[in-house]
Amino acid sequence: MKKITLFLICAIASITASAQSNKLNIDAGFLFPSTLDATVGVEHNFAFGNAIEVFGEIGNHWRTQPGQFWKGYFWDGGILYKHRLHRYRNGSFRVRIGPVFGAVQKDFYFGIEGGFEYNYVFANGCEFSIIQKNNVNFLHGDLFRNGLLIGVKIPF
Repeated sequence: MKKITLFLICAIASITASAQSNKLNIDAGFLFPSTLDATVGVEHNFAFGNAIEVFGEIGNHWRTQPGQFWKGYFWDGGILYKHRLHRYRNGSFRVRIGPVFGAVQKDFYFGIEGGFEYNYVFANGCEFSIIQKNNVNFLHGDLFRNGLLIGVKIPF
C-alpha cells in the first residue's frame, strides 16, 4: 500500500510539473487594415524561456457597405517559434516568427508571421499576453496585416 501511495504521489507531481510546459492560448484584437482577429493555439515551452506554438486563426476584413460586414473573412493556421529576448521578474519579452497557411474566402495563400510578445505570469501559472503581429501573405490581395492582440495563456 505504501508503494502504491508513493507511486500515485510521484505520478501526480510529475503530471503537475509537466503541465506547466504546455499552455492554451486565446488571443483577440485588431489588425490593420480594418480586421478583427481571434487566435487559439497550444504553446510548448522549452528551456531558457523559448517556446513553439501551433495555432489556428480566424478573422474578418470588414467592409463599410451595408450587408457586406462579414464578406471578408479569412482563416489560417501555422507554427511559430518564440525566442525569449528578455526575462523580467514576472514576465518575458519574446520575438515570434513562423510560416502560416490559410484561405481568404476561396483563395488559398501562404505567408510569414513575425512580431513581438510580452507575457506577464500570475502566481497560479496563467499568463496575460500582449502580441504585436505582422503578417506578409502571398497569392492574394491581402498582402500585409499587422496589429495588436491581447490574450490569456492557461496551463493544462
